[in-house]
Amino acid sequence: MYRDKTYLKTLLLRYLNIYLSKKNLRMRWVLKSIKNRIEKDQPITSNQFNSVIKFIEREKEFVTKNRNQIIEFFEPLIEQRIVKYGNDLSEHFK
Repeated sequence: MYRDKTYLKTLLLRYLNIYLSKKNLRMRWVLKSIKNRIEKDQPITSNQFNSVIKFIEREKEFVTKNRNQIIEFFEPLIEQRIVKYGNDLSEHFK
């Protein structure tokens, strides 16, 4: 599989367009927001990707992959949150 970001964006947009073409889709606004972020060259959040992965894992290209492999495949498009200030109690143990 390819890891080129342009290819990943094109692939995900193709799937999103297929899902958005479905008549009775209840998550239309979620998928539209994901599509808009990708088109604006912005990363999608992990929550956004988790909402669409249930559709992607049924696609022919990914049916043999597990969720972790699919997440790893699309990882360049998913926003990486960096925790700057965590729950660190070390200051109390000096």
